[in-house]
Amino acid sequence: MTVSTHNLKTLYRGDSREYNLTFTNNEGGAIPITSWKVYFTVKLSYMDDDSKAVIKKDITDHDDPENGKTIIKLLPNDTNIAPGNYYYDIKIKRAENDIRIILIGRVVVEQAITRRID
Repeated sequence: MTVSTHNLKTLYRGDSREYNLTFTNNEGGAIPITSWKVYFTVKLSYMDDDSKAVIKKDITDHDDPENGKTIIKLLPNDTNIAPGNYYYDIKIKRAENDIRIILIGRVVVEQAITRRID
């Protein structure tokens, strides 16, 4: 697996969002991810410690692990952060000594117009 750089589509403060990931080998076949941990982290500065992350998701319960599929689900509470420009990455832990960043980039958070949700 190689690291890819990809800027995410704009997030609106307080919105839900899902990112569907599918892990495949070079031939396009599914890689089972049953025991993997997937980390999604968003920070104001890539130099910040993880304790300063504005969004942190650790995924161990995968959607379809035998077929290499997982979903990163962001809820309104996750995205209720100050509008601005952020850095993110997605990192996987396949085993104790096999940890890799697979995706890295930027994401913009914009203020939503409607704030009521009832």
